[in-house]
Amino acid sequence: MDADFEKTLTDRVTRLCSADRLPSLTVAAAQDDVVLAAVSTGFADFENRVPASSDSVYRIGSITKTFTAALALLLVDQQRLDLDALVGQYLPATSFGQIPLRMLLAHCGGVQREVPVDMWESMRGPSEPELREAFTRVEMVAEPGQRWQYSNLGYAAIGAIIEHVTGRRCADLIDEKLLTPLEMSRTTWTPPPDAVVGYRIDPYMDAFHREPVTDMAATAVAGQLWSTPTDLLCWGNALIGAEPDVVPISVVDAMHTMQVMVDTRAWSRGWGLGLILDRRADHILAGHLGAMPGFLAALTTHRESGTVVAACINATRGSNLADLAADIADQAAAAHPPVVPAWKPAPPCPEEIRAILGRWWCDAEEAVFTWRHDGLHAHLAADPDNTDTRFMTEAAGCFRAVEGHLHGERLTVTHTTSEIELRWATYLYTRSPR
Repeated sequence: MDADFEKTLTDRVTRLCSADRLPSLTVAAAQDDVVLAAVSTGFADFENRVPASSDSVYRIGSITKTFTAALALLLVDQQRLDLDALVGQYLPATSFGQIPLRMLLAHCGGVQREVPVDMWESMRGPSEPELREAFTRVEMVAEPGQRWQYSNLGYAAIGAIIEHVTGRRCADLIDEKLLTPLEMSRTTWTPPPDAVVGYRIDPYMDAFHREPVTDMAATAVAGQLWSTPTDLLCWGNALIGAEPDVVPISVVDAMHTMQVMVDTRAWSRGWGLGLILDRRADHILAGHLGAMPGFLAALTTHRESGTVVAACINATRGSNLADLAADIADQAAAAHPPVVPAWKPAPPCPEEIRAILGRWWCDAEEAVFTWRHDGLHAHLAADPDNTDTRFMTEAAGCFRAVEGHLHGERLTVTHTTSEIELRWATYLYTRSPR
């Protein structure tokens, strides 16, 4: 624990809980899987005066979708799902079969927000047969890919697709592939006996009213999970790439790759394959929010610094957890900057690479090729900090940019009788400007 950071966080949480009249507020922050602070104020059960803590089990609502998205992308990695396949390939009896799976994951498929059943009146989710029947009555509210349109229905469909291709319940696979290996034992699909009680804040007097516990039934993978702030720190750590044996880097990268712009005015919020991407000054925070009757939750991560923040309250409305979690993540990252890796000497440079090191020119722009401990690099001389590219060798005289500027493009080196010919992304580079 960081005593100074914890004191600052405690003061803020205490003030906010009082100002917003919250039953409880719990915030936990970690960096590089080390807990910086875990602060709680208020009551998990207000009537019985049970204090809240970082191990209290809150409902996390739509943060559940991040688990569903990660599982879907694991199946993509295993070539059991195709991101660009249409929904109708997996669920033929639907009215939205023309939408690619990728768009459902990024909430830009154009389907209506909710499953067309009375779940938010009866507080009971549909059965499997009811959900399948509802899929035949789904309305399109936009063209696929036209714009962002948040959809719980879309994630219910993703869960059904996963069950179609695996023959198993999506929730069971999330338990097996994600929760169990990460030892998230307090994250469950049903509330434990000591679960936090959810409340509605009375708008006209200082009082709380119990909210019903909604069972989402067949749509559970869109928002059913319960968890603790401590467990959420563990999940956030996996989402930034710290648990590659459970959540591979390919899945993490896909979840962080923007698919659609949400805020089309200021361009401050986008959406990846399962994660909200918020621009904060010169960096991006990734995470998700959750809201269910009686509960709000936020999970925010900063991948570059290894920072994770989880925040939970047991009230239906009443506080802006998104801004709170983002502010705390920024403060934690600033107070605990990442350790700069120690310099490492490079291994011997192969002769065929040694011949291309140094300065090259293309269209009056200078690039510098260097050999480092992790292989061949190149950067633009005018902007070295933002254009560094790392290459992997594909074959003799053939390299592929795997990080940075012109990521994914091929670099070819050809030796003629009089000179070396270098082409990157088909552009010809020469030793002198021309």
